[in-house]
This record gives sequence, structure tokens and C-alpha cells, in this order.
Amino acid sequence: MFKLLGAAAGVALATAMAVAPTADASTGTTTRPVSALVVGAYSSRTTTTARPVIWGIEAGSVAADTASGTYAGLAPGIDSWFGAQSSWSVNTSQMTASRAAGAIPMIAWSPPGTLTDIKNGAADAQIISYAKSLASYGHPFYFRPFAEFNTQWESYSLGKPGNTPQAMYAAWRRVFRIVRQYTGTNAMFTWTVGYSGTTSSLKTAWPGAAYVNYVGIDAYDWCTKASWCPGDRYRYKDMLTYVRGFDEGRPAVLAETASGLMTSGRGAWLGAALTAAKSDGLYALVWYDEVVPNTTQPDWRLATPSSAQAGERAALSQPNIASPRWRPVSTLEKYAMTANWAAAIS
Repeated sequence: MFKLLGAAAGVALATAMAVAPTADASTGTTTRPVSALVVGAYSSRTTTTARPVIWGIEAGSVAADTASGTYAGLAPGIDSWFGAQSSWSVNTSQMTASRAAGAIPMIAWSPPGTLTDIKNGAADAQIISYAKSLASYGHPFYFRPFAEFNTQWESYSLGKPGNTPQAMYAAWRRVFRIVRQYTGTNAMFTWTVGYSGTTSSLKTAWPGAAYVNYVGIDAYDWCTKASWCPGDRYRYKDMLTYVRGFDEGRPAVLAETASGLMTSGRGAWLGAALTAAKSDGLYALVWYDEVVPNTTQPDWRLATPSSAQAGERAALSQPNIASPRWRPVSTLEKYAMTANWAAAIS
């Protein structure tokens, strides 16, 4: 969908910056050892309905996300957006506004240049500048570079000239190391794949658990009528099963999802999707709440059709859906940083 749509952390950073740099053979650069920049002490992955799923929305702006959340009956605990395509700019004001609204920012980033440029260090100066801007935010955020790299529509998609799994592996590690030197553990790296993309090279492209906070999956139900494809729900499941075969226990989030149903049944779809996400051990579900002009895509917005509103509100009233209504953003941040609800509320 990406291309088609047009206080503990501070301690961790101080510790990281105190460790002497070493040579990184995988990227050909001298940087700090990953042991000093570890992603965090996550609890073991569990599948349970008792642990909450953070509710998120991507509607293009903080105001739009808040409005959609109000319409559906629950303000988002994650405010997601797509960073400027092929740009080194960072909208830190939106990050600050997200937190003020009670949500954790989630940024999908499509960096300029090629994977070869990035892995070979040609873009280091730009990445450092970008990382410094991210660091100025000063709070935890989800970071999704190279989202949906296993699809066909990104400049960095596997299979395009120079874009090998090995290049993705090295580029990811290089970006991780540089960004983490400035943001510390505040940048929660989310390795995101598209549900409909290739799986043949994913294991080779996997950068290792020490370089990933979360596995993200983007998955959509494109059916506008339930009768068209009744077995089409929750397409993330097959990809989740596959990735869990090699992800070394990293927690997972549904980083983009929506239903194209143009009926009142969209509310029931959302309710069932949230229940499935909890039972499958996901830590967040982010609804893509936009309409894409000049395409044949469904209208993904929660407000369409209006007959689904009651069902959407019922879906979001079920237990263990984390949002600002339930807990302050500082608690949601602790949960996101540790993937441990007991630790977050202690």
C-alpha cells in the first residue's frame, strides 16, 4: 500500500554512547557494537487475549486521526503516517502533536537513493542528519524504513536492479546503527513486509533480532461485498506464520490494515480482526483510514459507510484495546518499548 498511497531510553542512549566503536564487517563502517544498542528486554512472545493491543489510525494528520478515532469511538494510541517519499525531511512537529494527543508516532520511511548507496555508506551524511532530527523528538516512536520491501512497487523492492536480499540486510543494519547512535532505543525499528509480497528472500533479508524491535505486516481485505470473498479476512495470518519461522521471537504488529466492505458489516469485521490480533499475539493494529483518489481502491475510511459506525464503536469497546482513553501515552510508550504490559503499568 505504501507506494500506491502515494527516561529508560535516555539511560540506554547514555550507555550506548559510552561504548567504544568497533568495525562492522556487514556494512563496512566503523560504528558502535550492536550490544550497546540492543532493542530492549522483551518478554517472551505469547498468544493471549489478556494482553492489550494498541489501537492505531493512519489518516494523514493528527487532526484527521483524532477525528476518525472520535467518530469510531476510540482515540488512537498510535498515530501513523508515511514520511515524505524519497526525502530526508522529518516532521518533528507532527511527532510532538501526536504525543500531545496521547498517541505514539509511527513513521514509514522511503529513503532516497538506492540500497547500494545506503549499504556502501554513500548516504551516511544524509542519514546522520535525518537521525539527528528524529532524536530531537525525545520520546519513543515506531520507525518503519523500507516498508513492504518484498512487494513490487517500491524503489527499494527486492528484485529491482541492485536490490538483493543481501543489500537489504546490509542497508537495514547500517540505517539501524546510525539512527540508534542518535535516538537510542527511542527509535523502535519495525521490519515491515507486505502480506501479498514474495516470501522467497525474506529469510536472507532478515537483519537479525538484535536489529529489529517489531515485525510489521501490512494486510488489507479488498472485498467490498462480503459475498465476494468470504474467506478473505485477516490476510496477515499466512505471512505471520511464515515470518515467525525465522524472526527469533520478535513481537509483531499489524502495521497497516483495513476492510473494503461498503456495508454495515465493516464494524463486525473490525471487531473480529481485533479479537484475532489479540489471540495471535499481536501488539498493535493500525487502521489505514484514507481514500486514495484516482484509483480503483475501496474507500478505507471508518466513516464509510456510515451504517458501520455502530459496529465500529462496539468493536472498539471490547476489552484490552489500548488507547489514550484507557492509559496515558507514557504507559503506552512503556508497553511499546518492552512488549510487557505488567512492566508498563507497574
